[in-house]
Amino acid sequence: MRRGLTLIELLLAVALLAGVASAIVPLTRVALGGMRQIDQDLHWQRSADMTLNEIGLVLLRRDRQEARAGPVIVDEHTLRVRLAGGSRATLTLSGDRLTIEERGQESRVLLGELDSVEFSIDEETGLLTIRLTSTHELSIERSWDIGS
Repeated sequence: MRRGLTLIELLLAVALLAGVASAIVPLTRVALGGMRQIDQDLHWQRSADMTLNEIGLVLLRRDRQEARAGPVIVDEHTLRVRLAGGSRATLTLSGDRLTIEERGQESRVLLGELDSVEFSIDEETGLLTIRLTSTHELSIERSWDIGS
């Protein structure tokens, strides 16, 4: 009764194992590279969602009492919100970063890797819409009713 492999059988098994390994390594590398891109995209989406939540909190603090011009002013790449108590919050796209500056505080970055930011207000419905587009062509949009 035979208990081991012959030298030829052993060499053939090693060659098959090497062939399988050489085919699996590039496949694994491609799969991990794709997963890395998906992870980066998901990270940006989560960060953008948190940024829009923070903007929503700023809008909740807007001045609703002052009779002057509206408390929310939109320019091309800037959103200005007059806050209760007389201070002002300004969101600006500078380079690839969305920053916020509130009176008395340093400017801070809310989100990076941005290709564009679109602020728009529908005058009839009072709907403020903000659309963020990343440098990887991902986008997220949210609207708030600021009419009243």
